[in-house]
Amino acid sequence: MRRAWRNSAVLCLMMVLLGLLMASIRVATVAAPRFTVERFVSLEGTVESYDVRPDKAPRMILAPSTINDKKEGLPVYVRLIVRTKATKPIAAGDFVSLKAILTPPSGPVVPGGFDFARRAFFGSIGAEGFAASTITVHDRPEGDLVPLGHIGETRRRVMNEIVEVLPEQAGGVAVALIVGYRHLIDKQTATAIRDAGLAHLLAISGLHMGLITAAAFFVFEYMFAAVPAIALRVRPKKIAAVLAWCIALSYLMLSGMGVATVRAFIMISVALLAVLVDRRVLSLRSIALAALIILFIWPETILSVSFQMSFAATAALVAVYEWISRYDWIRPRREVGFTGRVIRYVGFMAFTSLISQVAIAPFALYHFQTLSIIGILANVIVVPIMSLIVMPIALLSVVLMAFGLHHWPLVVLGWGIEFVIDLSHYFASMPYAVFRSGAPSDGFLLVTSVLFVSLLIIRNARIVGIVSIFFLVSIAAPYGEVADVLIDNGGRVVARQDQSSGRLLIVGGRRDGFRDESWRRYWGLDPDRDVGVLHRHCDPDACRTALGQERYVTVLKSMSGLRKACDQGDVVIGSWRWRRYCRGSVLYITFEEMEASSPLALFNIKNGDIRAEFSTPDGTRPWHFTPRR
Repeated sequence: MRRAWRNSAVLCLMMVLLGLLMASIRVATVAAPRFTVERFVSLEGTVESYDVRPDKAPRMILAPSTINDKKEGLPVYVRLIVRTKATKPIAAGDFVSLKAILTPPSGPVVPGGFDFARRAFFGSIGAEGFAASTITVHDRPEGDLVPLGHIGETRRRVMNEIVEVLPEQAGGVAVALIVGYRHLIDKQTATAIRDAGLAHLLAISGLHMGLITAAAFFVFEYMFAAVPAIALRVRPKKIAAVLAWCIALSYLMLSGMGVATVRAFIMISVALLAVLVDRRVLSLRSIALAALIILFIWPETILSVSFQMSFAATAALVAVYEWISRYDWIRPRREVGFTGRVIRYVGFMAFTSLISQVAIAPFALYHFQTLSIIGILANVIVVPIMSLIVMPIALLSVVLMAFGLHHWPLVVLGWGIEFVIDLSHYFASMPYAVFRSGAPSDGFLLVTSVLFVSLLIIRNARIVGIVSIFFLVSIAAPYGEVADVLIDNGGRVVARQDQSSGRLLIVGGRRDGFRDESWRRYWGLDPDRDVGVLHRHCDPDACRTALGQERYVTVLKSMSGLRKACDQGDVVIGSWRWRRYCRGSVLYITFEEMEASSPLALFNIKNGDIRAEFSTPDGTRPWHFTPRR
């Protein structure tokens, strides 16, 4: 027993060291030049992607060839929001020139929130900003190759064919299901699908990969079994397994190779290999193998919500069904009639949805501060539609697209997707469909993750029962300290929650943007409630905003405003050069700190012991490159 524990400890230590090594190699591999300050530039480059979004300005990713006539030390990619005109329609692969305002990639919008700078770093995006002039689209120079390969070209062509037949939200969802582009889905549709607990339908995940592969497998098996000359010489299911794997590989390439899709492909590959060698098809070992392969190639994905929720749901389902498969009562009985089979199917669908929802609950609460309560019922109704209608017709449409016969299959596909969208709106609008928690702490994620992994590896039924109770209690009571006030844009945007009315109170900036949405989720507020306005008074010396509890934040304009604000005991935001002259303020924050690390969070406003925390964490992370003064 001691040797087993010692071997396990050594193995765990080796895995941790291997993970650190691979993470270091990955960071060194993707490191590239990045902007550290805001700059107005002239740039030329090749369009890597150009996304026209239904309710937002188009977004363009550019591979720059020159910035201010310099050709060296450039970022690999630049991401731009395009609100200006172009000399002609822009498409991926075009060579363009324009003027733009570029800034370093932004960090989290709330303390402990999703770090956009980290995602940009691993995506080789060294700057982001806005187009500031008309975009000139040039003819491509001779010999200059399109950076996108044949797969990217194929994905774009499939997207265009789908949108031509299904131009509205049905087309946007169809594009997301088939080729993985989600920019055509508007905010209203995406929110309804997420609140209904059907967000996994928008991401090409194990469900879609499994449905496509299963449909191909059974079709091929039936075809070869129907030919005696083949069926008598070779087992049809083994030929079907090979051809179904080819279909899965093609779908993986077409989908853009997201984390959930790669995980599903690896597991399907293991399952089809098991069919070929007559072994058990699915187990926790295949999930562990998929996780190891993904983390070996992309170690940073362990921090992504896609990795966490995808593996949590799949591992939980495999573990639970491995356990209950030992009992005879779940096995189908011949004497059960049609009604009994329907009831049995609905019961298993509800049970599967329940297990998935419980497994992903801590990760959904941590990353999105929301959990769909209606998701179990919604999945029972919607998943069969996806399984029996939407995904088989999607596969048929892609196959027939090569022959130009895809119009009517896409029309039928659109009917099915529109029905799914209508159901999503219906379920999302039901009372108490969504639980909003506010932002849990990092400790909440750590505790629930450890408990979840313990449930997967422990085999003692009594201990599993005890750990399950702790896991459910941890989910039911997410804990974490949230800020009383959030401040952004050098103090120009100030917000707090009004607990009595459940509204967001804010002043400054534009409304109903991503920041407002994120701050609402951070405080667990209803996104449909109207926004209130904080009181602000401005004069030539300063702008003073009321925070409640007789506390104010003052943004300085002059030394005269400095003296007054410091005498009144306000939270003061001003120049770094002035901070030594402010003796009486509760807290002094510099413009330089705000520029580098905002938004700023203020805690303990009520008791007067005010504490400040920046959303961008301290440390030497390579994607947080702007120093504070």
